[in-house]
Amino acid sequence: MRKILLLVAVVAACGGGLEPEPVCAPALVGVCGRLQFRGTIPDSTDNLFMAAYLTFPQTCSDLILNRRPVYPGSVPYTGAFAAYGVPLDPGAYHWVLAVWKKRGQLTLSAADTALLRVAGYYRNLADTTQPGVVTVPSGARADSINFVVDFDHLRPATDFVTCTAQ
Repeated sequence: MRKILLLVAVVAACGGGLEPEPVCAPALVGVCGRLQFRGTIPDSTDNLFMAAYLTFPQTCSDLILNRRPVYPGSVPYTGAFAAYGVPLDPGAYHWVLAVWKKRGQLTLSAADTALLRVAGYYRNLADTTQPGVVTVPSGARADSINFVVDFDHLRPATDFVTCTAQ
C-alpha cells in the first residue's frame, strides 16, 4: 500500500510531465496536426505554409483568392516532423495543404503559381488519392490532421486546377 501511495504521489508531482505534449493550442479555433517531412529541401526554399479551402479551387483565381488564411504564417521545416496550427472559421474545408514557396515576392495574383508548389495535403482516409474534408466545429478545432510533405515531389498548381500562369 505504501508503494502505491508513493507512486501516486510521484505521478501527481509530475504535473502531466509524462503525458505527450499537446500539438494544438488549447484556444485554437481551426485546424492543427503534424507534418512529416520527406526528401531534400530545395535550395530555393523561401517558406512553407498551410492553406485551406472551403471548396476545392477550380481556377487559378480560386487558388489565390480563396485561400485561408489569406496571409498565412510559416511552418518550421528543418526537422523530420513539425506541429502546425491554423486559425480558421468553422466550416468544412475540402482541401487542407502544405504549400512550398520559392524565393520571390507574392502578388496575390495568378502569377504567384510560378513561386508556389503543393508539398502535401490531407487525404481522404477511405481513398488516399483524394483530398480529405476537414470540418472545423464552431468554437473548437479539428486536430490530428496529419500528413506528409515530400520535398522531392513538389507539384505545380496546374496538377490540380486550371491556370494560365506557371
